[in-house]
Amino acid sequence: MTEQNFDTAFERIRRLVADFQQHERAYTAPTYSESDVRKDFIDKFWIALGWDVNHEQQTNPYEQEVKVERGVQHEGRRKRADYAFLAPNFRDVRFFVEAKKPARNIDNADDYFQTIRYGWNAQAALSVLTDFEQFRVLDCRFKPDVEAALHRALKKFHYTEYADAEKLNTLEIKLFYT
Repeated sequence: MTEQNFDTAFERIRRLVADFQQHERAYTAPTYSESDVRKDFIDKFWIALGWDVNHEQQTNPYEQEVKVERGVQHEGRRKRADYAFLAPNFRDVRFFVEAKKPARNIDNADDYFQTIRYGWNAQAALSVLTDFEQFRVLDCRFKPDVEAALHRALKKFHYTEYADAEKLNTLEIKLFYT
């Protein structure tokens, strides 16, 4: 990522943080839904990093780097990951993102397990679990085990850390930047 692109992305993300912080009570209330946090914050976070979440540039459905509500096979059943970020071949998954609403504590074995399972089944090394307030990078290289799931967090971030350029850079943004 060039310094200029990082600066632009950082500024956009900093504004998201300021908005969330200003209205944190409303955004963490039980009535604020997962679909709202996706639209208001999570989509915008990834767009700031250069991903075409809304398919504004990549209109060909066979050549889109982000698939929203991507189906994943698990034990003969189709589950839906909130986002799949694809490799340049538009087939292989780089990583998944599972979104939750901020009122929910995402540091629980069930949510970690669900997210890890998406990555494991697609042979993606990493997946992200987030409610924007919290951001977890999870290791998906090992067979999903609900008992071990909470030990698979590689990195943990609170949304206020996104507004710190040095900490945002430690998110290993290069992994997630297009």
